[in-house]
Amino acid sequence: MKNLTDIKQRIKSISQTRQITKAMETISISKMRKALAVYESNLVFFNRIRSVMSDIILHSKDVSNVFMRSREGNRSIFIVIASDKGLAGSYNNNVLIEAWKTIENIEDKYIIAIGQVAREFFQKREIMVDIEFTYLTQDPEFSDAADIVDSIVYLYKQNLIDKAYVVYTEMVKSSSMRPKIIKLLPLEAQEITKDVEIEEDKDEYYYKELLYEPSADEVLEELTPQYLAGVLYGALVQSVASEHLSRMLAMSNATKNATKILEKLNLDYNRVRQENITNQISEIITSTLFK
Repeated sequence: MKNLTDIKQRIKSISQTRQITKAMETISISKMRKALAVYESNLVFFNRIRSVMSDIILHSKDVSNVFMRSREGNRSIFIVIASDKGLAGSYNNNVLIEAWKTIENIEDKYIIAIGQVAREFFQKREIMVDIEFTYLTQDPEFSDAADIVDSIVYLYKQNLIDKAYVVYTEMVKSSSMRPKIIKLLPLEAQEITKDVEIEEDKDEYYYKELLYEPSADEVLEELTPQYLAGVLYGALVQSVASEHLSRMLAMSNATKNATKILEKLNLDYNRVRQENITNQISEIITSTLFK
């Protein structure tokens, strides 16, 4: 009977674990969908800014913008986005290893760590984290991204940094993700103009007559921080969605494993129970025969 008691206890324990992992899986699905819905709702605004910037770059002559001029130095600032907690499969490890491949070879670097796991990653490698945020991975807002971008733009204009990057996790499909590095500064024209839809009613005459006040350069300079904030906000939201996707997959696998263990335990329980019954019957028969 002792074996039966042990097995029943294990069945109870594994069943409780499965309930927890299943609940976490459901919560992660809900949070992932919410994050993607918020991202989609902001795309119209972001794409409009990008479209105007694309028009200026492609059709205005002699555009010379401080944010588009390449610099010879390599003083770089990295925004690295991970999570505040674990239980998210390989999500954190993949994005942090991708960041480290680039960061470890740059001598003059500044780190903005978003997420507690990102901060701990660099601290273990004795790399100073200049700024850290441990709340943005829960429910990022556009204003959060704008505040970070304002600081980076200031450093760039003051010639204190030469390049700026964001390292995050991109949602490729609803069931897959990959770590990605984007250069924020200096701006790359091809990155802004690629995949921008050209409105059919805009012909060459339209662009020849288009005037920007006070100038195309100044309009571009004014729009750049908003564009960069849109890029960073997209990276934040996609990272959040990827974190929940990774956690959902991890919890789904844990639930499946728990189910397999329960199936085996139930078989073991029935087998031991049957053996006990058989032994009891044998003992009764034996005692009856020898009376």
